[in-house]
Amino acid sequence: MHALLACLIATILFSHCTKIKSTDLGTDLIPAADNVSTFDTTLSLETVNYLFGDSALPLLGKSLNGSVPEYMMGYISNDPQFGTSKGNMYFEMKPPGYKYFFENVKDSLALDSVVLCLKWNGTWGDTNAVQKIDVFELVDLLNPDSNYNTQAALRYRDLLGYRSFQPSLLNDSLYLFREKLNNQLRIRLSDEFGQRLLSADSSAGQPYSSDSAFRAFFKGFALVPDDAGGGASGNALMSFALSDTNSYLKIYYTYIKNGILDTTSRTWRFPNSSPGGNANRIERDYTGSQLAAHLGRPQGGDSLAFIQTSPGSYTILRMPALDQFKAIKGNVIVHLAEIQMSQIPAPANELNPLFTVPQQMYMDFRDTISGIQTPFLTDAFQTGRFEPRLFGGTAKATTAPNGSPISTYSFFITRYVQQIITRNTANFPIYLYSPYTVVYGSPYNFSLAISPLARGRVKLGGGKHSSAPMRMRIVYSKI
Repeated sequence: MHALLACLIATILFSHCTKIKSTDLGTDLIPAADNVSTFDTTLSLETVNYLFGDSALPLLGKSLNGSVPEYMMGYISNDPQFGTSKGNMYFEMKPPGYKYFFENVKDSLALDSVVLCLKWNGTWGDTNAVQKIDVFELVDLLNPDSNYNTQAALRYRDLLGYRSFQPSLLNDSLYLFREKLNNQLRIRLSDEFGQRLLSADSSAGQPYSSDSAFRAFFKGFALVPDDAGGGASGNALMSFALSDTNSYLKIYYTYIKNGILDTTSRTWRFPNSSPGGNANRIERDYTGSQLAAHLGRPQGGDSLAFIQTSPGSYTILRMPALDQFKAIKGNVIVHLAEIQMSQIPAPANELNPLFTVPQQMYMDFRDTISGIQTPFLTDAFQTGRFEPRLFGGTAKATTAPNGSPISTYSFFITRYVQQIITRNTANFPIYLYSPYTVVYGSPYNFSLAISPLARGRVKLGGGKHSSAPMRMRIVYSKI
């Protein structure tokens, strides 16, 4: 795949050759603007905000070794810029094989406890606001071979357990019976549920006789944040690694061994010899948010651009000023074409320190003639693979004129602009977003991983912002 992509890009590069831009080898390669032969100017942009539709939602599946990505769970109750968010997790945890047996002394088995454990990897948002996670039993059967998008809606019933906690407490160690545990969410489930598991049989047709029999007996877990009761003030999404060895269902019990009461446990993990299904639902509600007030299509574009990591929002950029530039200047050599954008400083109640910006953003364009979403092959894939250091899109921490910490972004599309000016290619609308993944169909047929799921949001100056407009800087020379 990389070889094919490299060949395609090389063909385009040699047929549309332009000068090296600043991020290739250094700013010293760009001629100084002397306003005689070389000039430095900026062009205005038009920006409009949109929400991603269902067809663009992230698909979450398994890798070749059966592992799944980090999932997001929790409730964001108060983000003035982007509204509320809620992350549910659905998954199976099953016995490691069949037929499955506990000790062959069934009458002496006695449940101590059953605990659901998930490896915590991080928190995006307020680590001190209390979250309440409810654990339910799934009604719908997950398909282990399906990749569910982030709108997966599965039915569930019967509360099995819950836990209220501050996310900051997950960044800790626990010392339990024969175990040392780090960074783990532990939810004790009901004794009734534990007894169901301990009492099940492995004889023909019974739950532990086969995978299909167990899945009919218990379809899996639904972990759902409480957004109305004890967790209504939660204000974060937490990431959990379902495939990690520290994620499991632990059944603690006692039994009589050689006339002596012994305590032991069994562990069921998500990855095992019988693959289980999994899904991560991310719900966004923009009601009353700043973004909701900027989802119209004002004449000439908007003053603000709202980017929320997928599943979220994106901005379309149009460059009519580039067509005017071309009409006035004619054919020129483009040394640099850089799209510049800045985060807008916000008051403390907009919670920018809690809800951090996307560390990586992305751009491509819509070929409105063919109807194909198209990568910037000549600018973003100069080496045959995606190169953010050349293309840009990485957040840069800086300070606003008022002293507030902000982030800025730059994208370099020098070769693309040169083709518009020299070869009269179309000036297509550009899409700015922070995707979990980007998937290109024919004729490109490749995909990219860009950002962590559902973590990151930023309010940028749009094309019509009065003090920090999104714009394109062009350094050019006359021919």
